[in-house]
Amino acid sequence: MTTRPAPRALLAAQRVLLDVAAVVGVVSLLAVAACLLLGVRPAIVLSGSMSPAIPVGALTLARTVPADTVEVGDVVTVPRHERDGLVTHRVVQVTPAGTAAGTAGGPAVQLRLQGDANDEPDALPYTVTEAGRVLWSVPQLGRVVAALQEHVVLVVALLVGITALATFPVRRDGDDAGAAPRG
Repeated sequence: MTTRPAPRALLAAQRVLLDVAAVVGVVSLLAVAACLLLGVRPAIVLSGSMSPAIPVGALTLARTVPADTVEVGDVVTVPRHERDGLVTHRVVQVTPAGTAAGTAGGPAVQLRLQGDANDEPDALPYTVTEAGRVLWSVPQLGRVVAALQEHVVLVVALLVGITALATFPVRRDGDDAGAAPRG
């Protein structure tokens, strides 16, 4: 068995794939660092209640703020009442929560929220001391992030395979091990 260099097309494809993987890795690390430094949290929009402003599959970035700084018209992300997860809706009313004691987040307030696509406000107000004020959203980016999270093992295996192909030369069975090199 002899070792022969990989064809140029394969080497070029390997280089392109490794370059793309490197760029994706760097962008991912920069995104995480920016979120940590700027104090923002990403969230993926799973329903159409905020359409068309924030469609299904969008990625939102929200900064946590004291709830008493939230104003009518702001789009906020808060924990859901009925189940785990978050809800991202527009504030339609802000009311002090009376004598409810606030925590480190500040005084408690009641927020009435309504999705832009909904005819009525949410059934119950949300009593919170802090809320995620949505700063930015990008349509469809949430779908990409969700797909990468869902298939992280496949993505890592693919990157390892690409690296292995780029590192080791192609071996061909059936070649004479003792044959003289061809000129």
